[in-house]
Amino acid sequence: MRRDSQGEIRSLRCSGHAAFDIEGGVDIVCAGVSALTGALALGLNKVIGIDALREEADGLLSFSIPEDVTNEQWHSAQVLLNTTVLALQELQQNYEGFVTVETA
Repeated sequence: MRRDSQGEIRSLRCSGHAAFDIEGGVDIVCAGVSALTGALALGLNKVIGIDALREEADGLLSFSIPEDVTNEQWHSAQVLLNTTVLALQELQQNYEGFVTVETA
C-alpha cells in the first residue's frame, strides 16, 4: 500500500498466491485475501462510485484512488481502504509467512 504525506492510503496492490494448502487443496488464506479485496472493489465502485480498480490479473489486484474524487468519496474510500488493510494485517498475524502487508 502507498500512503501520502498525511498518512492517507493512495493505492493498494495485492500480488502473488499464499500457497497455504491444507487437505483438499483449498487455499483458505488466498481465498480470504480475495474476498477482502473483492469486497473493497465492490465498495469503492458500487457504493462510493469511484473507479479505483487499475489492474486485475491472476494473482494481482491493484487499486488507486483518482485525484478527482469528492471529499465525501475520499473519506468513504479511506474508511474502506483502512478497514481492508486492518483485515489483511490480521490475516498476516494469523497466517505468518503466507501474507505480507507492506507500506511503500
